[in-house]
Amino acid sequence: MFKLYDGATSVCAIKVRLVLYEKGIPFESQNIDLRRGDQHDPTYLALNPNGVVPTLDHAGDILIESSVIMQYLEDIKPTPSLLPKSPADRAAMRIWMKRVDDTAHPSIGSLTHATVYRPAFQALEEEARAEHLAKIPDVNRRARFAAVYKDGLDAQVAVGSVKNLNKLIGDMQTALADNAFLVGEDYSLADAAITPYINRLFDMGLLGLWALSAPSVLKWYSAMRERTNFEAAIIHYMTKNDRAAFDAMDPETPGRVLEILNAE
Repeated sequence: MFKLYDGATSVCAIKVRLVLYEKGIPFESQNIDLRRGDQHDPTYLALNPNGVVPTLDHAGDILIESSVIMQYLEDIKPTPSLLPKSPADRAAMRIWMKRVDDTAHPSIGSLTHATVYRPAFQALEEEARAEHLAKIPDVNRRARFAAVYKDGLDAQVAVGSVKNLNKLIGDMQTALADNAFLVGEDYSLADAAITPYINRLFDMGLLGLWALSAPSVLKWYSAMRERTNFEAAIIHYMTKNDRAAFDAMDPETPGRVLEILNAE
């Protein structure tokens, strides 16, 4: 029995759900409301001391870290395989996954909190703001969020995040120029790992900024949306409140992001 502690719009939780649905693995979804702060509950922290999602409980074996969970699922259910055929391509797949963890994830998080979630944070009383930040266990993540909550897209970490994502999309364009998938001839863990981050840019109304410079990326994303695991893992989980938060984003955001891109 698989139980996934996840969040509706969490990019890391989506990575794992994409793999679960792609492989046809039945699981129970236990929602952790990140906006309410369920991830800081002592009971959940006993499972995942990092205070993040997802966490996978497989018959009592507890696994954390989304990329680790994805490869664990590949190990226990190797069919259908989400690994490229050649060792070199498998190594390339893991480089994409590492890049997601090292760069794309903190960048999309900083960008989202600088725009979508910043108004709700600013509406809190000063004491509540301090309490909210103090609950974030990772000091680097806490510092990034404090910076973008304070200065929005003017924060240096937000500017750097836009540049990181631009470099990611540029490298994806190169990889996808003559290929349907990021690595090899078939859908792999690399595609599952990056899909939530490109989808987040779409949800924020920003993906179109790369329509001219990265057409192959947009074509790839359209193909990812057509896969059955996309609706099951992403669309099905998004609530009206989630959608409303993205729709309420400052309409000037795309223009400000474009300014950052053009300043490079």
